[in-house]
Amino acid sequence: GRSVMTREAAHSRKIVYGRARIGGNVVFLESSGTDNKFLYLVTAIAGHEIDAYEEVWFNDEKIWDGTNYLNNYGSYVAITFYKGDQTAADSGLVAASTKWTADHKLLDTAYMVVKLTYDQEKFAQGLPNISTVIRGKKVFNPTHSSPVWSQNPALCIYDYLRDTKYGLGESTNNILYSSVSAALGVCNETINLSGGGTQVRYTIDGVVDSANSIKSNIETMLGSMAGRLVYSGGKFEIHAGEYVAPTVTIDESMIIGEISVQTKQSRRNAYNGVKGVFVSEEDNYVVADYPAQISSTYATQDGDPIYLDMPLPYTINNVRAQRLAKLALLRSRQQEAITIPCNLTALKFKIGDNISVTNARLGYSAKVFEVVGYSMAFSANQMVVNVEAIETASSIWDWSTSDQEVFLGGGEVSIYDG
Repeated sequence: GRSVMTREAAHSRKIVYGRARIGGNVVFLESSGTDNKFLYLVTAIAGHEIDAYEEVWFNDEKIWDGTNYLNNYGSYVAITFYKGDQTAADSGLVAASTKWTADHKLLDTAYMVVKLTYDQEKFAQGLPNISTVIRGKKVFNPTHSSPVWSQNPALCIYDYLRDTKYGLGESTNNILYSSVSAALGVCNETINLSGGGTQVRYTIDGVVDSANSIKSNIETMLGSMAGRLVYSGGKFEIHAGEYVAPTVTIDESMIIGEISVQTKQSRRNAYNGVKGVFVSEEDNYVVADYPAQISSTYATQDGDPIYLDMPLPYTINNVRAQRLAKLALLRSRQQEAITIPCNLTALKFKIGDNISVTNARLGYSAKVFEVVGYSMAFSANQMVVNVEAIETASSIWDWSTSDQEVFLGGGEVSIYDG
């Protein structure tokens, strides 16, 4: 027989969170038997332990449904699954191969051993493209004594921040767990669907590739929950996207200078339509376009269409993709930005906090702004905290069943009237 073993792919340098369909890396291939009747493939799925295998596909045909082989594939295929917790090599492959030995354990790697029996009709197109739907990495969950599988973005981002193999490798003590717990609850909130039933507000489902920068991976993961990661007071804080009513009002007693107001944002930051791709669970986890969120009202104001192309690589449900797209559209239309010079009491604000501003000259009466940054300066022998904020409103976070569009369709977005 013939054998091929690849060294660089011996570990799949990917983390799978939630549910995903993944092809994996073929790290070993060998034919054996009379006339090379049998072909063995070892496919590395993930560089960590996973929770379960749910399906196996050959090209675009499902051949295993989690329990049984389909379409008589059981006569031509035998698959042995390893979730990454194995402590020994595959005994069948060791017995059949002179190259795969008892030392080939692929520790801490989820992989499959696929044995194919040659048949001209079943494999008329040659070696199939093998992929599998899996439930990915187990993560810490405060309600369980040991790590469990979860699609919750807050828990998965918390895991990635602490992951020493492919993630940031941050100490648990440097992550504010109360923020993780709060974000966990936000992600698990239920949203009504137009056809009945509910779905949780946010999930994360996809593959984190260590070939990308850690910063880029974190930003993309945060996009699955419209969230943010803030470093404040020596600790990281994880926040899921939601409207939080202000608890602090800035008035003349805190303001120590002239407020700077920008009434309109640059066209590069304002859109009248949001479109993009996601990984569609309805279409067997292939990349598809989610229903675009478009406003003809905004397009009329702008004079022409301005679209934001927003891919959602960790979103597999089209309704959830629509909600994230609508939120991005409405947030982009929050035009008024201010810079407020405050005394040192403003240091308690964090990026992303909502504040209430009251100012008679500008006509603000408890107008809500979101803090987007701040800087320090000296003026008249005193310290000045320049708070930068942009207007926001609770209405941009609203979602009703009437907003839901048919998958592969599109529609108008109900516009917040201010």
